[in-house]
This record gives sequence, structure tokens and C-alpha cells, in this order.
Amino acid sequence: MGRRLTGLRRVTVSGMKNFFRNSWLTVAATAVMVVSLTIIASAVVLNVTAKNAISELSKNLQISIYLKDSASQNMINQLTQDLKSNKAVASVTFVSKSDAQKQFDQTFQSDPTLVAGLQILGTNTLPASLEVSLTDLGQINQVGAIPNEAKYSGIVDSVTIGKTDVKKTIARAASAQHFITVASVVMAIIFGLVSMLIIFNTIRMAIFTRADEIKIMKLIGATPTFIRGPFLVEASMYGLIAGLISSGIVLAGIFSLGEKISNQAEFTKTYHYFTSAKIIAGLIIGLIVVGIVVGVFSSLLAMKKHLRLKTW
Repeated sequence: MGRRLTGLRRVTVSGMKNFFRNSWLTVAATAVMVVSLTIIASAVVLNVTAKNAISELSKNLQISIYLKDSASQNMINQLTQDLKSNKAVASVTFVSKSDAQKQFDQTFQSDPTLVAGLQILGTNTLPASLEVSLTDLGQINQVGAIPNEAKYSGIVDSVTIGKTDVKKTIARAASAQHFITVASVVMAIIFGLVSMLIIFNTIRMAIFTRADEIKIMKLIGATPTFIRGPFLVEASMYGLIAGLISSGIVLAGIFSLGEKISNQAEFTKTYHYFTSAKIIAGLIIGLIVVGIVVGVFSSLLAMKKHLRLKTW
């Protein structure tokens, strides 16, 4: 056990020395990996932000079904059941004429002229309605077609599918989310490959530089694991440091920018989510693990190609 711990310590120390030996290559490899990991983490944050923003905006996008005064309760109940049976429907709320009047007064209380005009027309002017909330905005037109069926023509006066400005905002947010996903994946792949290439070349140069030393180690009985170990430690150092730096950059952005917009309903949930201790720890550990995996994989490729231990 003691010999194994001593060997592990020597391998670790040797790998750390190699990491600091080629300073320029170390900086280049670490910097590119920082960019790659930052892009990946930023993509995750932006996607969650867009998803939560769309979810919050969707609460304001409802299907309003205005009912005729002659609508029977049985037909209203049947329409309600047909709507609820659709998987895309989250809830159906009946708004009576008196409730509609109260909502109108609350919404337009700052416009006394409009309120006075409605009072002249009468408090029963506003119709009763069914307010339908959805779980899947992609099915909004399909759900909106249900009250327009012929069997409900006797009770349905008109159907309004959301507000145009809200629909456009949600469409833009969804489009931005798709663009962020595609662009971030492409950029992460490009910079990931560049990181692997730089680390591959760094380990290759280290192998060539230490060729005589490696041959001597092999002649005196060093095992392949003992020879490969320092290179794996060196590659892991790239991932460890890059993971710490990139997580620091992303978290700094979350705290600095997020605090300024956290009071907006679309971003409140995202800010609280990414500032929780559990998520912060998960983000840091996740980036470090990804960085180490990329570094070790690149190192293994370099050693497989250039560290031909079987010929020595």
C-alpha cells in the first residue's frame, strides 16, 4: 500500500511539473478549453433562461371563448369537458359576466372615460367566457378550433386566441432558444476539437522531449502505467484549471447581470435557480469533469500514437 501511494505521489508530482514546463503551450491549451467550457455552460444557462421566459410569457397567452347570453349550462359544461379532454389544455376557467366586469374595472381603472362609457352601456354588456390555458403552445390553433365546431355555434359568440404581441414575443423567444442551441453546439464542437488538438500536440511534444528519459525508465523496469501516469495528470490539470476558470466566468455573469433583471417575472425563476448552492456546485463540478475528460481523452490519443512502449 505504501509503495502504491509513493508511486502515485511521484506520478502526480511529475505530471504537475510537466504542466508548468511548457508554459506557452499550457496557456494556449487552457485558454482554448476555457472558451469551449464557457460556451457550453453559457448555452445551458441561456437555454434554461429562454425556456423559463417562454413558460412565464405563456401564462399571458390564453384562448378566450366568449359565450352568448342564451348559452345553456349543459352546453357550456360539455364544451368545458371537450376542452379539458385535450392533452394540450392545462386548465379551463369560467368567467361570469359579473367577474368579467370586475376584471375590466381593475384593468382599466386608470381610464375613467372608458369605465364611464361601459357604465352607460350597462354592466351586463360584457359577456361570460371560458379562459383556456395551455401546456403546449404548439397546439393552440388546434385547441382554438374546438369551440368553433358546428355543435357549439349556438353558445359561442367569438373566440380570441391570445394577444398578438405576446404571441410574437413567445415566437421570438422560441426562435432565439433554437438559435442559441444550434450555435452553441457548433461552437462547442469546434473549440472542443481545437482544445483536443492543442492538448494532443502538447502531450506529443512532451513525449518527444522526454524520449530518452522514458527509455531509461523502461529499461530499469518502470511499468507502462507509471510512464503514462504523468501525461494523464498533466492533461487532467488542463481540464481542472479550465473548468474552474470557465465556471468562475459564467457564475460572475449570472450574478452581475442576473441581479439586474431578477425582478422581471421572466427571469426571476432562472436567477434563483442558478444562484442556489446546489446548482452552483453542480455547474463547477460538471465543467471540471468535462474538461478533465477532454484532456485525458486527448492525452490517451497522443500516447497511443507516439508512446510506443512495446517497442522499448
